[in-house]
Amino acid sequence: MISCIKDGMHEAGIAQNILDIVLDTAEANNAHNVWNVYVKVGSMTAIEPDCLTFAYDALKEETIASGSTLIIDEVAASGVCNDCKNRCAYDGYIMTCSKCGSFNVELLSGEELQVTEIEVE
Repeated sequence: MISCIKDGMHEAGIAQNILDIVLDTAEANNAHNVWNVYVKVGSMTAIEPDCLTFAYDALKEETIASGSTLIIDEVAASGVCNDCKNRCAYDGYIMTCSKCGSFNVELLSGEELQVTEIEVE
């Protein structure tokens, strides 16, 4: 968790944006409590899920979301080769086709950063 304090500035801003969305949505729906917040985070976003949770937990205090849990769905990077049409998953930032070796690939998933559901009362 120490690395989140030292290196988590990126996640702190994102956590604040998520909390803003949560609070605005809760207010618009006359909610009194927020219980769960579901977020999709792609592997290519350079967001560390533990640091995002740490930042969200620190920011949510003193709000109607103070009892909420941030639930992160990590989305793996995948793509399709524009040369041979092969679909494959990627572990890193260098994306080559596993079938033909081409760098001419189109990313299909892995860049998501989306609040998908908010459970309120």
